[in-house]
Amino acid sequence: MIRFHLLATGVFLALAAPVSAAPTDVAEVFPPGTLVYAELHNPAELGPQFAAVFKGTPLEDSIPFIHGKKDGAKTLAELKAKHELAQLALLASPEVLAEFRKLGGLAVGLVSFKESGEPEIVLAVLTGDSAAAGLAARAFVTMSPTLRKVGEVSKIPVFQHRAPAIAYDPNGQPKLSDEKPKEGPWEPTFAFMPGLFVAGTSKAALATVIKRFLGEEKDSLRATDGFKAAATEYRKAGLFYYANAPEFFAKLDATAPLRRHAIDFDPFAWLKLTANQKALKSLAGCAQFRDNGLSLTVGAKFDPAHKSPLLDAFAGPAVKVETLHHARKPATFTTTVSLPEKDRAAAVLNLLDALAKGNGELGRLPSDVVKDLDSKYKMSVKDDVVAKVRAVTMIVPTKQDLPKGATPIPMFVLHAENAATAVAIEEFVPKLIAEIAGEKEPAKPSTETVEGVKVFSLAGTGLPWKAAIHYTRKDAVLVVGLDRKLVAAAVTPDAANSVTGGDKGLSLPGTPALIGTVNIGELITSADTKVVIEGPVRPVEPLRPNPGLPALPANSQQAEKARIAFLTAFGELPSAVVTVRRTSNELRFEVFQPKVQHGGLTPVITAGVDWFDKLMNLRDPNRPDQGFGVPQRFPR
Repeated sequence: MIRFHLLATGVFLALAAPVSAAPTDVAEVFPPGTLVYAELHNPAELGPQFAAVFKGTPLEDSIPFIHGKKDGAKTLAELKAKHELAQLALLASPEVLAEFRKLGGLAVGLVSFKESGEPEIVLAVLTGDSAAAGLAARAFVTMSPTLRKVGEVSKIPVFQHRAPAIAYDPNGQPKLSDEKPKEGPWEPTFAFMPGLFVAGTSKAALATVIKRFLGEEKDSLRATDGFKAAATEYRKAGLFYYANAPEFFAKLDATAPLRRHAIDFDPFAWLKLTANQKALKSLAGCAQFRDNGLSLTVGAKFDPAHKSPLLDAFAGPAVKVETLHHARKPATFTTTVSLPEKDRAAAVLNLLDALAKGNGELGRLPSDVVKDLDSKYKMSVKDDVVAKVRAVTMIVPTKQDLPKGATPIPMFVLHAENAATAVAIEEFVPKLIAEIAGEKEPAKPSTETVEGVKVFSLAGTGLPWKAAIHYTRKDAVLVVGLDRKLVAAAVTPDAANSVTGGDKGLSLPGTPALIGTVNIGELITSADTKVVIEGPVRPVEPLRPNPGLPALPANSQQAEKARIAFLTAFGELPSAVVTVRRTSNELRFEVFQPKVQHGGLTPVITAGVDWFDKLMNLRDPNRPDQGFGVPQRFPR
């Protein structure tokens, strides 16, 4: 009896002993040295916000939508294709969104670089209270026909994709080889344990997360000073992101010669040179729903001990919305930046030099051009021109009337200190154009009156963009561009037809040093170019039949029309608002796209679903793994 009581007491004490609780914050399972981190924060609050995006679209209630598509199918292939459409619709279903709200956390991080220079990336999902998420992860690692165990981390099995190893007996009959699957050094790798699903680029990458989830390693990204500072400001319901900029760029540069696959691209170069890699301390921000729209914010913190051309360029006073009235609809992008009042010329030229270097320019830098102009014309361009411009508006028109073979460039509106200064800058334009064109003497401009506005023109001979330059002035404003009519329109009092919509249009709180608008629809359409059979790259346009090829099948024509309709649907969105604000040693960039919830994206989602449906109709129902039966004249 005494033994029984002692045994019962021991069992009770064992059960009552504190157990190491699994992390409830997904940032706790990432190592402190994580270089770049992104997280869908607060799924419980984010789930209903996602649901608001699909409100009013076919995906809001997928059952009648999918069965309506099935009833409308004309062939067996079309009927089978509705399986993929149903899977897509399922992702936006209320049940999936309800399970998403129960997740404990979802994040991805660049945790390190391998000795070979390849990035080590990990995706971690804390399944939280979602039994469905845990079941889906368990089903994935157990039911996937090609996933095989290649090792363990703290007794947790780790899986990679492996084809069956086939051997043959003496009679030539195939049999499975006795050789066990071996771990690959850098390829998709997976693991699951109750509460955590993790995927990454190697077993070593997964180990950094698994060991912290099990409590074997205590330090974490969440405890670092940089992360805590970024989280306080930006970690809200939505997509939160953070980068340890100094470490990231240092390791990116150190491993670049070792990599087989380049991951360096222009934005990295521009950021390093314009911000100054030594000055940039961290990058952080969030994408979140607010005011029925979507806000994308990026904050950059700088070390005051180092100069930054980017930070210095945004030291000017607040910009007024009225400066955007010079941009007429339609415009893909327009922005006004207020230039610094102190050391203005140096700040501008330093930024222009950094941009030129980031773009890979090998010739003269902007500051070199200024020195040559000073020597040639016995003047000070910095003091007499650059220092006299208080703000600059850049406009990217949707359409410009240009000669054949010309390269479009933005229009520029220079806001001078006063009318007298604008006159001096106007007289300087022929000298600058002559220097760019490599001419010894500036040409005399021709003139033409457009809608009552006197416009000056300089021939485009020798200019990189192969088109004439047109410019005009009104009071303290000078406009320069390639389209004579747009240049003239920029100085007419027609604010109602500007990108801001006039006095009752765009309004901005606070005091941004930069304001602008971007038309997402026009941006997407202009970026969607394709190579046609004749060779040149052209904007999106309806397909033209080629006499040398057979006619396109009807379903292929429908898919192409649906693709164009999808891109066109973005044009129904209002322009997004761009702002940049400087506070001490921090810059905050924000892009706000209005009307993305409660039916705002209905045309885009509806058109996108229709395109997906018609793409699925092109698949060979007998060989679904072979892609789409799209004729070769279509872009891949």
